Amino acid sequence: MWALKKEIKAAVGGTFEALHPGHLAILKKAFELGDEVVIGLTSDGFVERMGKRLELSYLERLYRLKELMDKIAGNKRYWITMLEDQFGPVLTEDFDFIVVSPETFRSALVANSLRVERGMRPMSIFVIHLLLAENGTKISSARIKLGEMTPQGKIVMPTVQPPDV
Repeated sequence: MWALKKEIKAAVGGTFEALHPGHLAILKKAFELGDEVVIGLTSDGFVERMGKRLELSYLERLYRLKELMDKIAGNKRYWITMLEDQFGPVLTEDFDFIVVSPETFRSALVANSLRVERGMRPMSIFVIHLLLAENGTKISSARIKLGEMTPQGKIVMPTVQPPDV
């Protein structure tokens, strides 16, 4: 008798605006864990409701994310879906894993509680450690957008103009 191997499905989500090594680590881990990866990309409206400001639209972020995925996905299947809330498809679809940062770990716990309430099995949660910049602070899209650091975590020193004499 032949037994079919179950396909492992992993989820990950984010805004993915200023792509940096932390994003890459989360995405690579999702592809390590899953045969199929569903990537939730926050909609412009959802980001606005979170009180954040975007420099790139959903379509611009989608295009950049797709370019990156084409480089790292290998022969694995992936889907990019629009997130209108913090949970997206993890409350309606079967997932084996969710890959999160320490900052989004609590949301994954809440998602698992809601899944159980709905009669679904909980996902295994894999937490990726934050990657640190050269000064020991976390690499973040917000700090990259402010020009405080490069996407690789190199601190950008502010330039000081001497007063006109």
